[in-house]
Amino acid sequence: MFSRLEDELIDHRKIFIAGAKLGRDGPAIALGLYAVGLMYSNKHLTDGYLPFEVVKGFSHCAKPLVVAEALVQAGLWEQNGSGFVIHDFADFNFAAADVKARRKQDRLRKHAPRPARMRSH
Repeated sequence: MFSRLEDELIDHRKIFIAGAKLGRDGPAIALGLYAVGLMYSNKHLTDGYLPFEVVKGFSHCAKPLVVAEALVQAGLWEQNGSGFVIHDFADFNFAAADVKARRKQDRLRKHAPRPARMRSH
């Protein structure tokens, strides 16, 4: 599986809004944790949902929950009762149900009997 990152993120105002709340190297830290969250969600097929405990365990930066809050304040993530949701995730990424259906089709195709080949002499 892969994650789609919009190339506009390198100079997107929301990254800099989040970064301003984080101090030195803030935009890089914000962009980094945003990307980690996106990759986690795609790897685990969570449709953009990131539980608090998962984000807390992201060891890619010193204070992941502080960075997460900056991402929320900037509008890149949204907070819900038990974690975070990546804003507009479904607009740019495949839904978990679609990925699972495609994987099932691929499995069935790979295990389907193949027609016998005719040999020419």
